[in-house]
Amino acid sequence: MTKNILITRIAAILATLEETNGSPESMLYIFCGMNMDDYQAIRGILVDAGYVTIKGNYVTLTASGRETARKINSVIQVKS
Repeated sequence: MTKNILITRIAAILATLEETNGSPESMLYIFCGMNMDDYQAIRGILVDAGYVTIKGNYVTLTASGRETARKINSVIQVKS
């Protein structure tokens, strides 16, 4: 996975989680092309950064994650 793909996937996951108020981990795994190595890398980054919490295989944003997702979404809206 290239750095650009990694950053794009992280941004997309954060933006989507903000809109959906969470997701099962399986959906994020599918989003990563069902590549467990890619999903584990992204999962680790999101958890280590304090952007998400995972309980019972359900991923939700933390306050920091919601703020970052809002910033991403505002950039997306400006570019659209």
